[in-house]
Amino acid sequence: MFVGFVENQSRKKPEPNEDPASSLFIFWTGLSLILGFGFFLLPFGAFFPLSISVWVILVFFLPVLFLGIVLSKRTGLKILLAVFLSLLAGGNSVLFLGDSIGYGLGITSKMDVLPEEVSDNLNYRYLYLRDFYLDDTDAGEFRSPLLVRRRSGGSVYGPIIRFQYKRIRSVTGKDIKPLLYAICYSKEDSKCHLSSLFSGGVVLQDPIWDGEEFPLAKDSVFIVWRGSLDSEFFTKGIFSVLFFIFLILVWALVVYFPTW
Repeated sequence: MFVGFVENQSRKKPEPNEDPASSLFIFWTGLSLILGFGFFLLPFGAFFPLSISVWVILVFFLPVLFLGIVLSKRTGLKILLAVFLSLLAGGNSVLFLGDSIGYGLGITSKMDVLPEEVSDNLNYRYLYLRDFYLDDTDAGEFRSPLLVRRRSGGSVYGPIIRFQYKRIRSVTGKDIKPLLYAICYSKEDSKCHLSSLFSGGVVLQDPIWDGEEFPLAKDSVFIVWRGSLDSEFFTKGIFSVLFFIFLILVWALVVYFPTW
């Protein structure tokens, strides 16, 4: 028995079933990734501590990256730049815009808190007090390397920082538990001042100094003593919105002006 194989020399490579994606489709797809990821992370910037928000960015960015890889089969590799821009948009939402919105709406800030009520309001990032005074007799300073972050195998430290503190007391004479301190910090060759004109600032949830050399009780509550942050957060909100506009313009340039 003889079997013959006939090869068709005129056989051509099959044509793709789908036409290349239009520039308009690529633009709106990338814009959806950028704005969608940025707005999705806004509540995390407004409600959650920074340490949690950073992990949220990394965890939720993985599905966005996978989606970008899938979309690149139709839109081309340009969409991967949109994925990168969406990461920048997410960081902007968590670190700046979300923080600004949380402060402005009172989600992360609380005003006119009595010193004896601070322990019930430690879920706020920013606290401002009333009916208090700074006790100059219970004050001091210490030097310690700035604690950048902790690792399982040890800690990472920054430069030596000079910390100053004064105990915060209630004008009514009520005991404050745990102990409450106003604190400021600066480089070792300079000195900060705890102004009696201020009334609060940033609540320290995690220590930023080496606990082995810390002279006070570890369960004490510290407030980084600062003035009103209204203007600072307003400026932060404006610039974070402008940064979103900048990301959109960059994406539009990449899509509609590829030769640059």
